[in-house]
Amino acid sequence: MTNDAIISSDQGSGRVAPTKSIGWYANWGPQAWIDMWMSNSMLVKKGMNIVSHTYLPILRLSGDPEQINRDYLLIRNHREQVKLLDSPREKWRKRYGNFVRECEWCLLELRKYYPQKQYEELVIGLNVDIGKETSADFFAMMNSMSDNNKNKKKKTVKNHDGSTKPGKWATFLFETFNPAHWLTGPATITEYDPGNGLTVMEIPDCGWHTCAKADTLPNPDALPQEGCLLICKGPFEAMFKGENGG
Repeated sequence: MTNDAIISSDQGSGRVAPTKSIGWYANWGPQAWIDMWMSNSMLVKKGMNIVSHTYLPILRLSGDPEQINRDYLLIRNHREQVKLLDSPREKWRKRYGNFVRECEWCLLELRKYYPQKQYEELVIGLNVDIGKETSADFFAMMNSMSDNNKNKKKKTVKNHDGSTKPGKWATFLFETFNPAHWLTGPATITEYDPGNGLTVMEIPDCGWHTCAKADTLPNPDALPQEGCLLICKGPFEAMFKGENGG
């Protein structure tokens, strides 16, 4: 694995501490409700199927199916139950944590049976295929944006201090109605230049690293980085054209 694929926060010895959602607004505000709805739509109804319908069948074919089933049951017993009176933020955290925990276990098991290169190609390829099948229109729209703007006159709008930081209104909208917040957790826009298609986000504590309780993970002493790199980072890089259309 190349150095640029390593998560910077994994260079140290400890885990990233879970982000605390403090106060009524953080737990019951509009962003919490968006995240709750998105986690149910994207993780419960779609994402969890990749564990039961894809990773587990491959593992059963790769190793002892009875042992795989027993081990999976142990990790599944750590699922946090979403309760009726849980806040929207807590429902999001539990759903995300359950997904991360079981995906991490599946990927760590797959590593035992396949060489690293084949393992990475398998996992990234599966997630790319599933993304294209379930969200083809969304990815086509995102990839067409750069093509649509190629011949348009680009103009960078800068602040009085010469920076491209977003204004107060853009910041408020992003921090209150961010549709990607369910995936990243708390994030901040540090640069915003829509004329040139540039948005730079800072994600201090990604939800993938913080939602599952450390002592319930298959490797409690390390960041859950397998899925971060191969379910999130790798497939997104493969599906989106990027700066150079690659």
